[in-house]
Amino acid sequence: SPGQRRSIVITVGADPSEVAIRVLDQAGGIPFHAADKVWSYMYSTASKAARNFDEQGTPLAGYGVGLPLSRLYARYLGGSLHLQSLPGVGTCAYLYLKRLESEAREELPTRSSVSSCSLV
Repeated sequence: SPGQRRSIVITVGADPSEVAIRVLDQAGGIPFHAADKVWSYMYSTASKAARNFDEQGTPLAGYGVGLPLSRLYARYLGGSLHLQSLPGVGTCAYLYLKRLESEAREELPTRSSVSSCSLV
């Protein structure tokens, strides 16, 4: 219910090469019908009628950029972001990142993977 505080549990694990971060909430989870939509830009479940920061969460809440951008940044840094959700219960987000600087390179497109365009 609105105004009710729900706990969020953050757990960090690591080995010499990778760091894993789990963010667990009990905020009701993601409905099965919406599971694939959460990765789409502009899809949001945030209320557009929030009156203050406590209700809205962040200035970007409601624009549908949080999860897609987070996954993009994780991939850019050679990691990944995954969700596991139980509708009616909560969601676990798993963020994996390379730990060693030598392995945490940006994943940029190579020249061979980018089609060349000529200006006419």
